[in-house]
Amino acid sequence: MSRLTLQGRGVLVTGAAGGIGAAVARRLVQRGARPVLLDLPGERLDRIAQELRSSAVAAPADVRDRAQVFAAVDAACEQTDGLVGAVIGAGLVRPETLVAQTEADARQVIDVNLYGTLWTFQAVMPHIDRQGGHALALSSIAGIAPIPLSGVYPATKAAVDSIVATVRTEAMNRPTSAGVVYLSAVDTQMNRDVQADPRAGRAMQHSSALLTRAITAEAVARRIVRALERRRRVITAPRWLAPTVVPQTITRATAEWFMGRTALRDELPGGEDSATALAERSEPVAERSAEGVA
Repeated sequence: MSRLTLQGRGVLVTGAAGGIGAAVARRLVQRGARPVLLDLPGERLDRIAQELRSSAVAAPADVRDRAQVFAAVDAACEQTDGLVGAVIGAGLVRPETLVAQTEADARQVIDVNLYGTLWTFQAVMPHIDRQGGHALALSSIAGIAPIPLSGVYPATKAAVDSIVATVRTEAMNRPTSAGVVYLSAVDTQMNRDVQADPRAGRAMQHSSALLTRAITAEAVARRIVRALERRRRVITAPRWLAPTVVPQTITRATAEWFMGRTALRDELPGGEDSATALAERSEPVAERSAEGVA
């Protein structure tokens, strides 16, 4: 596939008010794109939207709410003339052992990390199909090699990886592509919240700096936007994580190759099917938009 041109085109960013999301949005503006800033309504979203001004479009919504996500994405696309890409990165972690994690914390992490990713893919793919674009979702090395005291977080990131692989396979008859970003520690508020947990904090103090040193959100954003432009299917940040994802990447690529040579390929939707799906949902989404997303 050819490289993606971002100049003057809409790119959705979820978790846009957070450290990585805001850095990605700023980088997209530098590359001439129009980021759609999807995050919870409030001061944090207002701040990044005001900073980027007319270069961006604010799309207040809770990623846990499917109707809100659909309405916010469709409304924003009216201002950006669609979407050529998406960076799906809203996520959170609640430090605890898996067996001791409370139901409330487990449900919140699952709702944001798993369902938030799922609802966003469902909302954006018909729009991205129209422009033959690329979508990236943020996973974590914890989804491949679970990290203790992360509760259900590693399971949700493994699920994100699986969602991307499924989206990519099911898009084999369409011009759209998708990829996954595996992250280690990034210098964001979420990482600082993890370090604030006494057990995690002590463990990090007594661990190798190679494993615990956080990279900057700006460095991650540069890698993400470059991967978006180049339609990368797998990237890691930092780079030294790359060997850890090779076995999984080879397995997935082999499975995609095999599926593309079976009769199942004939049952998968083409580009015109996504356009039809978007048209069919326009009326209920318009009704939800009238009710407001915040």
